[in-house]
Amino acid sequence: MSGSTLDLVEARQAIERLTSADLLRLRKAGRQYAFAAGCEADDLLNEAVCQTIEGVRNCPREMAMVPFLIGVMRSRASGRQQKVEPELVSADATDAEGRVLHEPVETKPNVEELALTREDASARRNALEALFADDEEATLFLWAYLDDLSKEEIMAMIGVDLTAYATIRRRVRRRIGAAYPNGWTS
Repeated sequence: MSGSTLDLVEARQAIERLTSADLLRLRKAGRQYAFAAGCEADDLLNEAVCQTIEGVRNCPREMAMVPFLIGVMRSRASGRQQKVEPELVSADATDAEGRVLHEPVETKPNVEELALTREDASARRNALEALFADDEEATLFLWAYLDDLSKEEIMAMIGVDLTAYATIRRRVRRRIGAAYPNGWTS
């Protein structure tokens, strides 16, 4: 590992030192990302922790563990939200000289699962539209945020400064938290 990131032992120790307040903050962030991605918050948190202690994701030394894990959860949720199915590779194939060939393994999407995922995403979108029907500014912010626009792009789109952006962001986060304190349930 690079000296600029925590090694596996340090990462595991940092995770073990997380307080109850840290875990609460992580679960809350997980609920926000899981809501848009159509998955469970605890699944996102578990994936983030596993990827960190297995060395798949490396925490920079200068970054605290909580913001790092929140970033990993956001990344995982974004990947799920984009519904990009990774190409599976078979490492068992070899050529005539014994070298390993990487041949894509065909995957067939489960039609029923895709339909349910679309239906759930539609239900979430409708619920959010209803929740923010009286607040156009918050609605614009939310859709831009869910489309992964940067803070600067969102500010330009809505036409607000940094203070107003932070106010809108808090308002959206609080309203979703109040409406769905335990996250989205289908």
